Amino acid sequence: MFDLIQRNIVTLQQGEALLQRISDADYTRNVALVFGGSIGAHIRHNLDHYASFLDGLQSGCIDYAARLRDPRIEQQRDAALDLFKRLRQELTAITPGDIGPLRTRIDDSSDAIETATSPERELGFLCSHSVHHYAIIAILCRIQGIDVDATFGVAPSTLVFRKEIDTAVKASTCVR
Repeated sequence: MFDLIQRNIVTLQQGEALLQRISDADYTRNVALVFGGSIGAHIRHNLDHYASFLDGLQSGCIDYAARLRDPRIEQQRDAALDLFKRLRQELTAITPGDIGPLRTRIDDSSDAIETATSPERELGFLCSHSVHHYAIIAILCRIQGIDVDATFGVAPSTLVFRKEIDTAVKASTCVR
């Protein structure tokens, strides 16, 4: 579990590093080409999921639909940076004694369902979910002319695959 916590901390640090490089205007600008979304909206959505996870560890039930949706996180880059830091600290502070039986609530606007889950499963979900939204954020950045690292928003497994392919191509072009 602690490897997954560390992966999530690294993932949060990636988002935090991006926010430290962009302007407040870039953070809040709605981009019509991407459903009128903003970097801030995706960051807020993503951080809400982390907060729901941490709240769920305390209550025993993670409910991603019951997110705070605090507009300050979406509209104020500094507020988002503060939340990134707090969430990283809370993830770092998790101990095995903090975790009891865990459930997740799935609410699809009709009938909510609760199901058993594990912190490992949810931490895996959070990483995947973050990368998904980082990919959208990368598109939002590129549309605005903001340079984004080519690995931002790319799944770790895809990066490994690309490296393996690159290595295989280089090996096949070597003269022996």
